[in-house]
Formats: sequence, structure tokens, C-alpha cells
Amino acid sequence: MRTIIWPVYIDAERTKKDGRRISKEDAVASPKIREINRAAQKLHLNPEVEKYKSYSRSWWESSGRVIVDKSNTKKETLIKISNMIKGMRS
Repeated sequence: MRTIIWPVYIDAERTKKDGRRISKEDAVASPKIREINRAAQKLHLNPEVEKYKSYSRSWWESSGRVIVDKSNTKKETLIKISNMIKGMRS
């Protein structure tokens, strides 16, 4: 089973209405596809990057997405990736 991770899902600068799926406290500011990919690799989620995809609510932005293996719930996976990115940034 696989699940899609869009950068907006973990972006602290976006609102829930814009598509953020986790709390602001758990989210990171402006996550990049390469950061999400690296975090997913460290978590052994077998990531696959699709650079030129656009999130439907912001179709004009080519944000890209990362497809990962589903090990937990989507929310738990998003929080783990977000925390890993925080760790890599500090």
C-alpha cells in the first residue's frame, strides 16, 4: 500500500483550508520535495518523487509530490516526516 505526500500537507505556513493536514506545531515552514524525500528515505518508506505534479487546490504551482510506503496512518506518517525534516534542519 502506498500513500501520497504533498508538501502542503506539512507546511506550517499554509492553513488547514489550503490543505495542511497536521497541526502547525508539528508542521515545518516551506518543506521542499528533496527534504521530504530524504526524510522518507531515513524512515525507510521507499519514496518515489514526482517533481512536476501540482496539488489540486494550487494547480498553478508545480510543487511535486512524494509517494511512500504506508506503514502507519497518513497523519502519523506526515508527523514522522515533518519531525525528521526538523531534525535535519537543526
